[in-house]
Amino acid sequence: RQYRIISDNARTMLGTIYLPAGRLIVDSSKPVADQSAYTVIVARQINLYEGPNLYLNANYGATSVPVPDGVGPKSGTAALRS
Repeated sequence: RQYRIISDNARTMLGTIYLPAGRLIVDSSKPVADQSAYTVIVARQINLYEGPNLYLNANYGATSVPVPDGVGPKSGTAALRS
């Protein structure tokens, strides 16, 4: 399955996007999730097209939205895995 973010108004996406067997396509011309305290994406595939900037902030303590077990906060560096 494919899920798309095409809005130029997706500046706040607080929480978790869980698509373990899906594909997330980000195709907007403005930043996505840059105004969120944190965003977690679990997906089989993520595609960024043309101009979007996808922000994955990790300020977990700035919100009362629960953080899934195994996500954070933890020390170390963030990485994308294939």
